[in-house]
Amino acid sequence: MNATNDLSPSRATPGWPIIGHEGAVRTLARAIESGQVHHAYLLAGPAGIGRTTLAFVFAQALLCEGAAEQRPCGTCRSCQRIARRVHPDVTRIGLDTGAEEAKQVSIDQVRELRASLSLRPLEGAWRVAIVDDAERLSREAADALLKTLEEPPPYAVLVLVAEDAQALPETIRSRCQTIVLQPLPIPVVARALEVRGAAPELANRLARETRGRIALAFRLVSDEAARVQREKRVAEVIAAMTEPLAAIGFARRLAEQYRRGRRAEVLSSLQLALELWRDALWLAADPSAPIVHEDARTTLERFARRCGIAGACAGLSATLQALADLEANVQARLALDAAMVTWAEVSRCA
Repeated sequence: MNATNDLSPSRATPGWPIIGHEGAVRTLARAIESGQVHHAYLLAGPAGIGRTTLAFVFAQALLCEGAAEQRPCGTCRSCQRIARRVHPDVTRIGLDTGAEEAKQVSIDQVRELRASLSLRPLEGAWRVAIVDDAERLSREAADALLKTLEEPPPYAVLVLVAEDAQALPETIRSRCQTIVLQPLPIPVVARALEVRGAAPELANRLARETRGRIALAFRLVSDEAARVQREKRVAEVIAAMTEPLAAIGFARRLAEQYRRGRRAEVLSSLQLALELWRDALWLAADPSAPIVHEDARTTLERFARRCGIAGACAGLSATLQALADLEANVQARLALDAAMVTWAEVSRCA
């Protein structure tokens, strides 16, 4: 979906409080206006891009009590309750709503969701079910959800949220209308952050570092503690890239996190490592190249001079392989140790 280049909501749907993702908003709004709402949608795109936000705004538009041309109004009782996540006709499940440190969305969560959908709406015309982390459905949970997708109640709308649509079974994908969200242009995100009160320098830095993922940028700009934590993570990854002993400790910490079910944190750390290795590669090729992590330019440039293009490529490839191995359910300790061995070798040669 193409992002709009201004900060106003979609020109075609002025009531929707969504920055960018104009095509996605138009598709959902027209479905409501035409009375042809699909029984299931799949919102796919990178984490932090605003998928869940769009899902809840869609629920507001479906259940809004305002005039048709103003939906979602954002001010009626229904819109306000959905915004607070307390509307009785809107249910959400995901990794963070299940058992502590869950690795998958469980069949019990899906059973509860199906039970709620079996009841007619309490207040509105629809019951909306939002399934976050849909690519993490267990096999049993996916089978249970498929039964609802095959024979949904006429008043039910399911919104599945996933990073990669292809990670879901074809039987589920084929029963959903898929809408793919793309990162927004960096200037659009930066201007949106400035509108929220961020200083231009901070707005530009966060827009770059989040690579156009506007929901993540909004979280960081409003949470100083989260920004500090992210800076610590950047420093930790750079230390692991540049110091062999730090690489070993980094692998052990990630493996322990994975063992405890904190898979998303491990993948996030590896994605951050990808960004930093990519920055190092760009700097090895051209010291004046624009990079994502400008605050770490001096350290990365010094490292890039030592490791060279070949070293940066090796580190980048090893990190990509670790991500692929984890997706293929290779034992986490083995996948991470293999990557860190390469990191250590690069840092020793640098």
